[in-house]
Amino acid sequence: MNPLAERIRSVRTRPRSRAVIADRRTSVDADGLVGAAEELRLALVAAAGVPRPLVAVSLPLSTDAVVALVAAILGDLSVCFVDPSAAEEHRRSLLQALHPDVVLDRSGIRAVASSTSRSGVEAGYVAMSSGSTGGGPKGVLSSWAGIDAFVPHGAAALDLDASSVWAEVSHLSYDLAMTNLLVALAAGSSLHLSGSLGDRLRPLGFCARVDATHLRLAPRFIDLAANERGPASPRTLRVWGSGGDRLSAADAQRVFDLGVSTVVNTYGTSETIGFASAARFDAGDDLPTVHGALGIGRGAVGAWRTSLLSEAADMLAIESPHLPGGYLFGSPNGEFPRWEGSERVLTGDLGARRGEELFCLGRAGRRVKRSASFVDLDALDAEVKQAFGLATFTAATPEGDLVSLVEGPGTDLGDLRRRLPTVLRPDSVPDLLVPVAQLPRLGNGKIDQAAAQLLAAAAS
Repeated sequence: MNPLAERIRSVRTRPRSRAVIADRRTSVDADGLVGAAEELRLALVAAAGVPRPLVAVSLPLSTDAVVALVAAILGDLSVCFVDPSAAEEHRRSLLQALHPDVVLDRSGIRAVASSTSRSGVEAGYVAMSSGSTGGGPKGVLSSWAGIDAFVPHGAAALDLDASSVWAEVSHLSYDLAMTNLLVALAAGSSLHLSGSLGDRLRPLGFCARVDATHLRLAPRFIDLAANERGPASPRTLRVWGSGGDRLSAADAQRVFDLGVSTVVNTYGTSETIGFASAARFDAGDDLPTVHGALGIGRGAVGAWRTSLLSEAADMLAIESPHLPGGYLFGSPNGEFPRWEGSERVLTGDLGARRGEELFCLGRAGRRVKRSASFVDLDALDAEVKQAFGLATFTAATPEGDLVSLVEGPGTDLGDLRRRLPTVLRPDSVPDLLVPVAQLPRLGNGKIDQAAAQLLAAAAS
């Protein structure tokens, strides 16, 4: 049995353990979870015809999905989660790249005939990576032993224990959501899940309904939460975790204004298991920033280390003896993320250091030279968001012009153009503003930079 399985099993025997896993329709306690997972494990192995199959799970976010996750952990199987609400073409291409032995979906379990089965690879969780935020499916396999080495430290960074109640609205195909569930399960916390679009759009209302103490979401969800009115603010919610993108001080303050006492800003990549740095901020703290980005901590979570590769390169690197060994399938669109040896990944994210604190400033390829100085396009978009509350994506044309896609109907672009010079340097003011109903996004909520670049190029 892998060590993570032992950790999950031990939750049942902890004194006063009252962990519950629940969705809108069903709930199960720790004993019931392990029993259901054992039964499912046997069925998956029998259907696959091999002792340690690679399983593709295409279930909505639910207790059934958590049972499937625990079945994989207990049986030392490999598992990859596919969002059933994703476009059919995306799901088909992912399964073709994955080559699973067996698929579990709402219709049941079915074996997959394949001449390229991956059932011989080391068992673990296959994370879908956006690589350079676009392109075809890319997967990295994190071993259960490596995840086991991470989860107690991840739980400590998020202040999680058996008394905590975790709220989750993101599907398990998103690596941030998977990390959330794994640290909560290992800590013996209760889990409340909802795949409802309404709860995803109104996360505070969901947290209030289930008396949640914790959640962790991408920064864009702060906009949704801020639009919910006072009665929706849950009095029990005490930790708001952020990850998957840079977090601004203004967004952290908006979380505090909702009545949440603590923000934990985490940093990591799909390629490196969980997160490799975390910074805790409490209401009333000073919120230092670099180029509008809030700090990500001092670069240590358990055996994971985040560092600035060199002062000249300004790139963040993550090191650990527990890193995955590379892409199981697919490859990034650009040069990064990239492995350098077995224990270091170059993330492709620009970083900065102030004293002992690290800051993530955005993708390395998002810095362009104009008028003999560099313009950080991610910082530009962050400053526009902070000043005007608008989501933008700015791209550089081959001729050197800056084109900003501006999300949202009814925005007065003339007024915005007049006001931009009050918050941006003259050399970073966009040459062209283009209204779009919605910026193209990947399944994990990040902007699909490849698609956004094409929109900007067409507009220019």
